[in-house]
Amino acid sequence: MVNTTPVKRFSAISLAVALFVLTAERAVGQEPPPLDPLVFANQDELASFYGRMNVVVGSGARAFGMGGAFLAQADDATAASWNPAGLSYLRRKEFSLVGVHNDFSQRIPRINTAVTPTRYITTRDQLQGSVADFAAFVYPVRVKGRSGAIQVSYQRSFSFEGKRTSEATVGKSGFVPNGGLLLDTEFKVDGRGGFDTISVSSGFEIRSNLRAGVTINRWINGFSQTVDRPNRDIKSTWDIAGTNFNFGLLFAPVPKLNLGAVLKTQFSADLELTKTRTDSIPRPADPDTGIVPEPEEIENTLSGKALIRFPRVYGFGLSYRATNTITLSADFTRTEWSKATITDFFSLVAGGVLRYGTLPFPAVQEGASGQANTNQVRAGAEWVLRLGDSGHVLVPLRAGVFRDGQPVVKRLRAGVGAEIFEYKPAFTGLTAGAGVTVGGVLFDVAFIREYGKVPISRSGDDIYDANTSIKYNRLFASMMFRFGQRR
Repeated sequence: MVNTTPVKRFSAISLAVALFVLTAERAVGQEPPPLDPLVFANQDELASFYGRMNVVVGSGARAFGMGGAFLAQADDATAASWNPAGLSYLRRKEFSLVGVHNDFSQRIPRINTAVTPTRYITTRDQLQGSVADFAAFVYPVRVKGRSGAIQVSYQRSFSFEGKRTSEATVGKSGFVPNGGLLLDTEFKVDGRGGFDTISVSSGFEIRSNLRAGVTINRWINGFSQTVDRPNRDIKSTWDIAGTNFNFGLLFAPVPKLNLGAVLKTQFSADLELTKTRTDSIPRPADPDTGIVPEPEEIENTLSGKALIRFPRVYGFGLSYRATNTITLSADFTRTEWSKATITDFFSLVAGGVLRYGTLPFPAVQEGASGQANTNQVRAGAEWVLRLGDSGHVLVPLRAGVFRDGQPVVKRLRAGVGAEIFEYKPAFTGLTAGAGVTVGGVLFDVAFIREYGKVPISRSGDDIYDANTSIKYNRLFASMMFRFGQRR
């Protein structure tokens, strides 16, 4: 059993970083090199958080169609996940549903120590899955002539739902009891569930040009995942419980301009972690008969408690109604990923367990390189067409763009003796959306294309330019029903 506490700092996305597939260190002669214990830190889950962390942003096809620039524009049921002050705009009861299809792919350079000389090859990795992302019911109220609303909602904040396949031929050392090389040609991952929030929200008009809101989020559930590798299966289950708050303000200094601000509080979540690893160890053929017996199955199971500290998020936005049909919006959001950690995490290895002290979260493998705070910049526009003689059929068209900082930090050295500097990657996203509104029924869709590169885990100065290329496509669909009398 090994205990280690790596250097503090971290990770990913845009809630967005990495827990990812293992990379072997370069071999020296014929002897396998000593392994950094962090090489095992994510072999059990192979969970990627790049571009998927809705702890930073909210939900809804309308919002994402505008690039996610919604902090000052929020005026529907999804406002609770962006800026709860926007709930005060609702005058009728509303029921809302949001679904999303995720298509995540990446190309990862890997060191192949099974050949001489060692070289890089590319692992092709893809995950696809669909999930219910958000559901809410809003009830409008009036207090002393001021409008407001109360909402109950569900959101899938971290999703692991889907089928994932990775293909490559990479020699990895240190994953079998004798320290020899193990060739992986493919692994498959079957994921279920995610980190969910059940929320109670309220937004109220304080003055004619000032609105405030609050959301209480209870984080529940978790995910289970099975990693099917040649000669090795690993099952892991994460279940969390924690509470945090979203506070929001909306201020209209002039009739056409809205300013928004939001704070999502830092919080700690208790984690129940269970892992089971089964190794198939080949047996030698019988010297007399030549018959090769079935591989020996060795199972290792461990359960334990851990603690995840999620980061604080704060943001500012503005929304400007240029005309009666055109709205422009922009947001800035900062996430304190440098303070996000996981404590008492562990990994299963052949014949034992590795325990860690405090690691960055979610980029446990990149912990030795550090984890940084991130900035998001988002901008978008909406143009609403009125159709029909009465103009009661509305067709909004939307587009947006964003830059999404990743919390992974890579320390780079351009040459021997040269100054070390930090590389902090950011992803670029383009969005487009459309919808139709007929009476009290609103239907919207949005497409997100996000792409970028992040430095590979634990790469040395000699390979500082090796990066994982990541692409993420998401398709959102929202349906909202508004009914009852206006309040």
